[in-house]
Amino acid sequence: MTWSNEYWRQAEMMGRSRSRSRIGWPPNLYPNKAGFKYRHPVTRKEVWMGSDKAKAFAAAKKLNAMLIPANDLVARVMGTERTIADAIKVFREDDIPGRKWAPKTAEVYESVIRRIEANLGERQLASLTVKDCAEFMRTVTTSARARQQFRLVLGWILACALQEGWIDDNPALSTRKFTHERQRERLTIETYRAIWKKAPDWVRNAMDLSLLTLLRREDVVSLRFADVRDGALWVVPSKTEGTSGVRLKIAVSAELDELLGRCRDAVVSPFLVHRLPVKARPQQLRAKDRSHHTQVLPEQLSRAFADARDEAGIKIENPPTFHEIRSLGGALLQEAGWTLQQVQALMGHSSESMTQRYLDGHDQPWCHVSTGIELPGAERTS
Repeated sequence: MTWSNEYWRQAEMMGRSRSRSRIGWPPNLYPNKAGFKYRHPVTRKEVWMGSDKAKAFAAAKKLNAMLIPANDLVARVMGTERTIADAIKVFREDDIPGRKWAPKTAEVYESVIRRIEANLGERQLASLTVKDCAEFMRTVTTSARARQQFRLVLGWILACALQEGWIDDNPALSTRKFTHERQRERLTIETYRAIWKKAPDWVRNAMDLSLLTLLRREDVVSLRFADVRDGALWVVPSKTEGTSGVRLKIAVSAELDELLGRCRDAVVSPFLVHRLPVKARPQQLRAKDRSHHTQVLPEQLSRAFADARDEAGIKIENPPTFHEIRSLGGALLQEAGWTLQQVQALMGHSSESMTQRYLDGHDQPWCHVSTGIELPGAERTS
């Protein structure tokens, strides 16, 4: 094998192709106008290296030795080289099944994992630093909320590597936490009533069900008439099923009983919230998540709520979504005298802090207190 062929073979293994006019150049170094530029192998950020060829070559070789784990030939021969892709494999196989994410949650996190794998997958774990993690999170997105999500998932992945003994600490946990303010406006009872007036009957039923029971959108559209029995509405929230094991037995109050009566309309359906399709479709052409032609899917409810909100003239920068009904219902219950713990139980939260997040932004109820202290001059003036 000639030197040239060996060069091309190793270049292919390194995942990069080099122009034959740049044979002998250090990887990641490129011509740039009258000089040279270096492209970071992880973040892909390019840095001007000046016009001195000798200095640019020397700097590129030094940077490659620090940033490209594949240069560690001893580790390659000994088979001790472990990458973030290896940790992701362990995370997918051993960690994710135990988390029992809901399908929507799993889809969101899988998207984050794929982004991490595409950007950092080939990076050797042993050489990964806090700075590497911080730079990745700052370059992968400009959203503070998304950065915090990447930080969380990368921390989970590296925790698997730590438990396997591949690293001695978790650099992702040493990066700063990204804070972000909630952008969506809280839903007030006045806005709720304005939207309700413009909504079709089936959306009104869904809104009132969420307001009375504090159930999420996905659970509201999944409620069946068969779930109402023995004076209660029996619900296993989809987000907690298989995780915290929360099961709710919601007593049918007079208001809820009246609402259940409204749900029993002329349309024959097993679902409390239902609607006839605008256009009938054969079974094989229906959405895969729809088990009955009258079933409402979560996305349909969100769109219909948004349409009613627009028709009601709610024109603000971050308008409230259907999910905000859950928050409004919790605030109304607290105003009616419910304790934080009671609201937490109905919401199915595992912590009071999560429930408080839902209640924040609403007016806090007035606390009725009596001091029970008699003023010293009371006897003299009586």
